[in-house]
Amino acid sequence: MKKLIITLASALASLTAFAELDYSNPYWIVKDGKMSDNVTYVEYDAEDLGTKVPSEMKDTVVDGENVVVYKQLSQHYLDVRLKFDSKNQLDLSKNYMMVLEYKIPASHAEAKLIEGNKPLFFFGFSETEASLSKKNCTASEAYCTVDAKWGKTDEWVTVQKYIFSSSSTTTLEGMIVSYAREYLEGDMSEFPYIKNLSFVSIKGEKPFYAENFDGIGLGEFYYESNDISALYGEGGTNANEVSFLGGISPVITEDYFYFADDNAVPALTAFRDFRKDTEKDQDGSGFIDCELLHALQVETIRDSIVFPGIKIPANTEKIYSQMLIKKHKNEKHIWKDAKYDDVANDDVPILVRFNTGETVDLAKDTIKLVWTAMNGEVDVPEGATSFDLVFKPAKVGYLVDNIIFSAQKVTDVKVDQVEADAFEVVAYVDENGDIVVVNGEIVAVYNIDGRTASKNDKAVVVVVKNEKGQLASKVMLRK
Repeated sequence: MKKLIITLASALASLTAFAELDYSNPYWIVKDGKMSDNVTYVEYDAEDLGTKVPSEMKDTVVDGENVVVYKQLSQHYLDVRLKFDSKNQLDLSKNYMMVLEYKIPASHAEAKLIEGNKPLFFFGFSETEASLSKKNCTASEAYCTVDAKWGKTDEWVTVQKYIFSSSSTTTLEGMIVSYAREYLEGDMSEFPYIKNLSFVSIKGEKPFYAENFDGIGLGEFYYESNDISALYGEGGTNANEVSFLGGISPVITEDYFYFADDNAVPALTAFRDFRKDTEKDQDGSGFIDCELLHALQVETIRDSIVFPGIKIPANTEKIYSQMLIKKHKNEKHIWKDAKYDDVANDDVPILVRFNTGETVDLAKDTIKLVWTAMNGEVDVPEGATSFDLVFKPAKVGYLVDNIIFSAQKVTDVKVDQVEADAFEVVAYVDENGDIVVVNGEIVAVYNIDGRTASKNDKAVVVVVKNEKGQLASKVMLRK
């Protein structure tokens, strides 16, 4: 029954899956619950340690099953550092999809583990031994995160992550594995387990352009908006600290843009939302902004942001794209948006402009209030060898993240975090029109358009979490 929830996919948790993964030549870190021979531990120097205790990843056996346990023995940011075999290093040009199979205890899904909406797992990938020795996963040449807080507990979960990295970063020296880095409640007594951790590829060709605006230096910023103007030219404050991982800096026509009250805003900003844990699943999409780290911020009353000259592989007849889009949470900012309800059905103004002159709307989609996977498919005109990616301003500000272009189809498969058959929701509507859940707590309530429901919405989907941390949904009709 409950597969009705698929019609609300833009508002529910999802995991982006690519075209079929190629496991013919995997690079193993953990295989079948045991550490691989591909890695060795990098110990901390005595002067780094002092009285501090570093985290550990160790083979162990739980209930007769081989697993690797990640032990954070104290909250000192001394993450696990793993050096790759010098004769068999990880080549990101060939193995760029991280596949992680993990299990976290139910107690780790609670907000007390970390202050605010931040991921539980953080992986940093180091190009040099010097980088690996920095002890900080966010100082690595590339990194990715896994938000496990709102997912399943006490059962195995598998996630896939594309490793966004500079095209100049291919062979890696090692990786840093971090878990619950900001645990504030003292030493842990329960720990997460890892059964498999590997790097594979997508069958066919690697995507030819990928950008997620998380260049070196962005990982530790906790401001809402960061000036990244220096990445394209003069101005800004981050020169030589960060880079566009896709290798292409945007072309813009202003250093700052202005509003009626003469306030100046940086020409390019990366946005990182940072909300306290009381708000938990911020927008109902299953993504937390800090899991995505930074997103390109495209506001109203400005010129377009153009990423020029993205090269198209030879003999490509069609290009496929995916990216995450959502309306900017900008109520604290100085610009004035149109009311969302007035623009909810407007097309997202993102264009592909080929070097042969043709300009095509990338995808017929609309800006949502939650992170939404937007897929595009465009025929390549005869003779076209490159294109410009153009983000035009809309009537409302919007955010863009995790851009991927491929010469083969990139399939967006929705894997609902709200699984229909996890358990049967027992709920009713009381005399005041409020929904009362008997066997769990309400996580979110959506209307049939996939937006957060109001009192005026009669048909709603209520998302519920039970005491085991499982999620389920129920369609409710209010009088």
